[in-house]
Amino acid sequence: MGSHSLASWRFTLGWSMEEILNVLDACRKRKVLEQTMDLLVFICSIGLDTHQVVGNNLVSMMIEVGCLYDAQHLFDRLPLQSERAWTSLITGYLEAKMPQHVITLYSRVQVDPSVHPSGQMYIVLLKACSMLGDMNRTLVIHTEIMRMNSIRKDPFVGSALIDMYSKIGMLDTAHDVLKELAVRDVVSWTALIAGYANYGFCEEAVGCLKAMQQEGICANSTTFVCCIKACRSAGFMHQGQETHAEIERLGLPGNGVVLGTSLVDMYCRHGLLHIAQEIFNNLHFRNSVAWTTLIVGHTECGNNLEALKCYEQMLAEGIVADNVALICTMKACSSVKDISKGEEIHAEVERRGLIEDPSTGNVLIDMYVRFGFLQKAQEVFDRLQFRSIVSWTTLLAGYTEQSDSDNIYKLLECMQLEEISRDSVALICSLQACCIIGATSIAQEVHSEIERKGLLEKELLVGNTLIDMYSKCGSISRAHEVFTKLPMRDVVSWTSLIEGYAQVGESEDVCRMYEEMLRDAVEPDPVTFIIILGACGRKGLYKTSELYFESMSKCHGILPSLPHHIRMVGVFCRAGNLEKALAIVQKMPSHPNSVVWHIVLDACEKWGTLGLGVHAFQNALHLDAEDAGAYLLMSHIIANSPADSWV
Repeated sequence: MGSHSLASWRFTLGWSMEEILNVLDACRKRKVLEQTMDLLVFICSIGLDTHQVVGNNLVSMMIEVGCLYDAQHLFDRLPLQSERAWTSLITGYLEAKMPQHVITLYSRVQVDPSVHPSGQMYIVLLKACSMLGDMNRTLVIHTEIMRMNSIRKDPFVGSALIDMYSKIGMLDTAHDVLKELAVRDVVSWTALIAGYANYGFCEEAVGCLKAMQQEGICANSTTFVCCIKACRSAGFMHQGQETHAEIERLGLPGNGVVLGTSLVDMYCRHGLLHIAQEIFNNLHFRNSVAWTTLIVGHTECGNNLEALKCYEQMLAEGIVADNVALICTMKACSSVKDISKGEEIHAEVERRGLIEDPSTGNVLIDMYVRFGFLQKAQEVFDRLQFRSIVSWTTLLAGYTEQSDSDNIYKLLECMQLEEISRDSVALICSLQACCIIGATSIAQEVHSEIERKGLLEKELLVGNTLIDMYSKCGSISRAHEVFTKLPMRDVVSWTSLIEGYAQVGESEDVCRMYEEMLRDAVEPDPVTFIIILGACGRKGLYKTSELYFESMSKCHGILPSLPHHIRMVGVFCRAGNLEKALAIVQKMPSHPNSVVWHIVLDACEKWGTLGLGVHAFQNALHLDAEDAGAYLLMSHIIANSPADSWV
């Protein structure tokens, strides 16, 4: 630039063309917007903006500082729009994440007979199609590339085609393109391997690695990173270990941060945390990605204390935790109920302004729900700028868990007012909440939403929850109506409906539905029998109860547990057959609890059986010497017994 340094230059009409071009180049490299705009005004004022060489450089300069619309305006005024200028402008739009503008500009290139697209232009176009997921446009460009023979002229075009087809899932086509290449290099092979890895095709990715090596092409670290990524899928641990061994055999830097972190991630996903930890410990440099990968691995495998320990070590090394690390650490705090650490991380989230991130906010809500701090969960919820269905569902589940009727009702009403569209998980949670507060009117609106979305036919769990909700709210006719609409019914569907009939005292319907279930070839489960035995016992159907009880092991292979025995004790006690009740007690699979002895004591009072009452009373006191209920029942038995009974 001679005497004209960029720091002290002054516009002058005395500059030569060379000096102007030098200043343009300096501005392009410096990317200082204010100086760039001053220079633009100056060049336009002297009419050089339409000069072919100056104009091309001016367009490049404006692209570099991100002024794409100004660059476009200057470009459109050029007397001749060269292929180089087109490529610069198209590349600028791609780098600015504006792929649609790339495609629009290319449509102008196609009608300009003076422009013959270069390999670089095709590469940019393919990347734009990949960003847009535009398969049709991709096929058109591919056809043109083949017509222009660009795939053989420029190997990078072939690699770009493979990369683009891989990213949109057309892996067979990507492989076909690879086969057509006159020269296959590590870039083209790695692009295909990356595609297989992204879609979880481990065998194909490893197969490509072997084929590449058979062609005498050496894999680089990026290739192995892609292969390791493919081997993360369940069932491919062996291939992952083989690939790891190959990395060590070739002497590649497995302790480098990128390749090493990939290995840590793979071993974490397969649950081999001791190997992951060993690789991590040997890394030359541990950045936030490496630490986060290890923390995620420990959290996913349930090693929450170790995850918290890693988080502390990361901070001690001066590494700032990223959002993913903070989220995983909060999840670990939730699991181990570390309230103080959870609140400490919450403070860090607040300090860094991450509270507005939906994922972070949702995890915070979940953490406080798990701690039982619903007021804090509500405060975080209220501050979220965007509340996803996860936010609503998590908070509602917390209130439902604690049976907080007032807040359940408020939240359900808010969901209705804001017309929140619920997924199946949110709908199930809403139904469970309605069941807690008996909000049948809201439940019916939820039911309507389920019907509108066709979820009764698609999701059995939603239908079962709806039956359960209506059953527990006493709306047995609605429960049965939903039941009949289910295309498939499992044991939960049948048991929920049977429970509904049991709750309204319809023991005959209970037995009838049970028989229908058997005819439908659905096997009962232990819960089914608990409900049936309870329903029959309340109606005094002790013979029927006895038959069902005996059929559990004989016909259905279900070993009666303590709750089943308790039901049968109640059945015989109500019928006055205390000998059979005592026989059931003696056959229990575990020691009778206080509930059992209270049932017997209550029956002894009703039937005036002093001897068994004393026996039951002594056993109850053996479990709890201060059992007030047992003392009360025994006092009634004594009061109702003849005076000479104690002689």
